[in-house]
Amino acid sequence: MKAYIVNITFEQIEPKIWRRVAMPAGATFNRLHEIIQRVTNFQSFFMDEPYHFFEMEVDGMLITNNEAMHEQYGKSKLNGLVLKRPSRLKIDSYLEKNRQLMYRYDSGDDWRILVELEAIVDDYYFGFPTLLEGEGTAPPEDVGGPPGYEQFLLTYHDPTDPDYEEIRAWAEAQQYRPYDPHFLNGMLKFSKYQKTEWDKIDHRNYEVLSDKYRGPSTQKAEEEKVVAEKEVTQKDQQLLDYIVACTNLYGIVPMEQVVAIYNEQNSDSITLNTLNELVRADSVQQQLEARFAYTEQDTFVAEALIDPTDRIALRKAAEGKPFYIPDAIELLRYVDDHYYERTPAQEKLVKMLKEDFGTAIDIEEEVHELVVNLQISGGAFTTPLSDFLQRLELSVEKAQRYIGVIIEIANTTRLWENRGFTPEELQPYEQERMIATAKHAQAKAGRNEPCPCGSGKKYKKCCG
Repeated sequence: MKAYIVNITFEQIEPKIWRRVAMPAGATFNRLHEIIQRVTNFQSFFMDEPYHFFEMEVDGMLITNNEAMHEQYGKSKLNGLVLKRPSRLKIDSYLEKNRQLMYRYDSGDDWRILVELEAIVDDYYFGFPTLLEGEGTAPPEDVGGPPGYEQFLLTYHDPTDPDYEEIRAWAEAQQYRPYDPHFLNGMLKFSKYQKTEWDKIDHRNYEVLSDKYRGPSTQKAEEEKVVAEKEVTQKDQQLLDYIVACTNLYGIVPMEQVVAIYNEQNSDSITLNTLNELVRADSVQQQLEARFAYTEQDTFVAEALIDPTDRIALRKAAEGKPFYIPDAIELLRYVDDHYYERTPAQEKLVKMLKEDFGTAIDIEEEVHELVVNLQISGGAFTTPLSDFLQRLELSVEKAQRYIGVIIEIANTTRLWENRGFTPEELQPYEQERMIATAKHAQAKAGRNEPCPCGSGKKYKKCCG
């Protein structure tokens, strides 16, 4: 796989703070922004706050995620520069031509970070970036730029300073962390935008044994421990595929549900104890993590739900809903975490994009990003629709043609909060559940008691 080795260096800070990163080709400018945020202590990619925008001047363009700037200037030039959104523009040709890009972040703090192309390689096989080397702890958000960071460090490291305790507490709230390559590489796995080519990687059941970029993923002692454990059998591997597929389809899935689905689709049935014993092994845990699935008590959880609040919200939204269970062939397609079921509505969108844009955009990537955004948003299409229309810079007339199709896609996309069902498929079930709930409540209500519908009237004067 083609990839770029880049050096990411803070300007105006001594001693130098830098990161050397291998990143697969095909990243958009927005993806580059995400990668820079992940290898530093900046947080804008994970927050929705004003002023935390970035800008990059490249070949007569000003590429920025500042939506207010796009709304104000539209297609007019700003200081002679054409405004471009970063979410559909890929860095490849610009990075190779210019060899370096200047990333400016947060107009208040005015951070300047130089991205320099060091090498182009064709033997990087991971679908996400890797931090190769680096030095220096990166500054936190809102510290006041290079001068503010210099003053911050003086107070942060001086227990005699009267503001020492306060600045320490503030730094913790800003998620200011010492440089930790292992932690940062864990974060970079979330920036996956290509398919990992495991067939070209020296691994044992997805545990990396040796690689010139990522190296072995365990220390020698841990590796010997893995070898000492029982070998994963072909049946075990099939069960792991079921775990990964179910995690990708549902986001969160109870272990007992995986057992039920496996036993329904295979003659060699397993028990919950069998599954528990398998996933407790360190080598199996490492295999699952390499495939972006994690165990949490009696459930499997997708890596995208790393934030506990996201897991709580999904569990609440999915509570009481049935599981959509495709046949074994379709289910195991979800082993690929980039897979999603293609629908007639998506094909209609592909046809429209080909007619309007031809080869000017990556159509498959646009459709994929739209579907993923719909899945993340739980089918609420307003934000994904807005992002899609802005990325493509569609006129009002053209936008009207797309809105209906995108609503259709939203209604036929399989959602985590629906446990794999589409909103369209789940609608009859939800109606039946509401009717059953209402009948149950009415059956319990006395004639002179408040009506369960919430009107405030007595039951006999209302729904009774």
